[in-house]
Amino acid sequence: MKLALKSETVFELFREMVGTDRYCDKGEAVCPRAPNPCYDPEADSTDKFDQTPGAENPGKKYIPFHGANYLVYDEHKDAPPGFALRVGRTAAVFLVDKRVNDKKLKIPVGLAAGKKGSQKPIPLTEARDQAWGLAQLAKKHGANPKGIADKVDAAELTFRQVWDDYITDLKARDTPIKPNSEDSLEKARNKFQDWEDRKVRLITAKEVMERFNLHAVKNGHRTAAEAMGRWAAAAVKNAIETEYHNAFSEGRPPSLTYNPFTILQTKKIYRSGKQLERAYAAKGIRNPMSFETAVGPYVREAWKYRKENSVSADFILLTLLWGLRRGESATFQWRDRISDSEAVYGRWIDMKTSVGYVGDGKNRGDHEFAIGPCALELLKLRRSSQLADEAWVFPTSSPLSKKPYLSDPTQAMKTVKERAGIEIVRGHDLRRTFGAACEKLGFSDRQTKRLLGHAISGKESVGRYTQPEWIDMVDRMQRVEELILSRAPSVYNALRPKSLPRMQETEDVLVPVVASKASTRKPK
Repeated sequence: MKLALKSETVFELFREMVGTDRYCDKGEAVCPRAPNPCYDPEADSTDKFDQTPGAENPGKKYIPFHGANYLVYDEHKDAPPGFALRVGRTAAVFLVDKRVNDKKLKIPVGLAAGKKGSQKPIPLTEARDQAWGLAQLAKKHGANPKGIADKVDAAELTFRQVWDDYITDLKARDTPIKPNSEDSLEKARNKFQDWEDRKVRLITAKEVMERFNLHAVKNGHRTAAEAMGRWAAAAVKNAIETEYHNAFSEGRPPSLTYNPFTILQTKKIYRSGKQLERAYAAKGIRNPMSFETAVGPYVREAWKYRKENSVSADFILLTLLWGLRRGESATFQWRDRISDSEAVYGRWIDMKTSVGYVGDGKNRGDHEFAIGPCALELLKLRRSSQLADEAWVFPTSSPLSKKPYLSDPTQAMKTVKERAGIEIVRGHDLRRTFGAACEKLGFSDRQTKRLLGHAISGKESVGRYTQPEWIDMVDRMQRVEELILSRAPSVYNALRPKSLPRMQETEDVLVPVVASKASTRKPK
């Protein structure tokens, strides 16, 4: 059907389709749905809706019904050839019906009336103007402008859009990004705050190098700069790969192909594993505590700190005795206070079986470990001080905390370290100290990995053991616990169950009695 569209007729056509009342020029409703028997689409009239229906309805004006999803072509002098209105039951849309290179294209222009996603209706005059531009673009490129627009959008991606899309994709995966990783990503993104509105295709390799050197050299934060570069490279890579898929499905060349952050890898800016170890050694960081000079004082001060802050003190001691990451220890719950469904993917402590479980660890695996006798006694003290319905092993004490568990033990660790007279002890050093204890006891690499919950070669699970293996695990865990606490016998004796022998403390050492020499004097 063809006619010269007017704004009011656009809405009348849509009203007719959805079955609402028709209206006469006096505002009176006319009920019948049947097509107008007097309507003549070939009649010569400036307004094809000014048709006289018949003697039974003199002076009425209404629109014929032609079924769902029909086109009304606009014959107005301002409309480009092929400009039309598609009328459906839920929406009426403007489009251009055009043949380009022997292909019949229906080019979407915009929403006229009704509802279609989040689109907002546009005026008829604006739709005609847009239709002219889209028709010319289709003729120039020989394709639907929709595909061309997608290509332009990818080329015009800003760094803000790249970051947002990457984070959305990471969260939507079967194994979503972990909170700690997301924090690391946000820190990297913050270092590019002034680049948020920049187009990615215009970022140069030289600028990337300069930004890296700003943080790594001038600010002296090389580790953070390396994380920044890797996260940015991954975000842009994600955008490029998405664009490849879109371009292939639309039969066009991709418009975003270059990742400027790969220059850091090309120039071998990132340090190797050996270089990192040398750097850590030079700074005296990322090392286990010395069993000769540091472990004993540290354990004793952590035990004393219980009088001031039992939650943080117990957290420090148990993290050391279990060799866990701080984030793993902090998120433990009591097994008998959570549901079976929560336990499948959660992290819990089972007091009845003396078993700890870390679901979805850093390596995406599960880690089940035995709890030693002294650690078990400490857990009993921990639990006895809590409310009966408290589910978290280490609950937060701050009402302002966003998390229900101890999320930041930094200050407590600093206090214990300083009181023990140790210069540097970071959170992960507790785990390294546990690993050093395994080495001192002569455990093999495989045995140590299983105690630490590391991935085992051959994709073997570290969360399930045979009965003999579990007995060995219990024995090794107890030996590690005894070695660590042997550097602070007073703490061991305070925690040991009665079935275990007491360790000799410094104050228990008796001064040996030295026998006197025989007298040379003769008796009287």
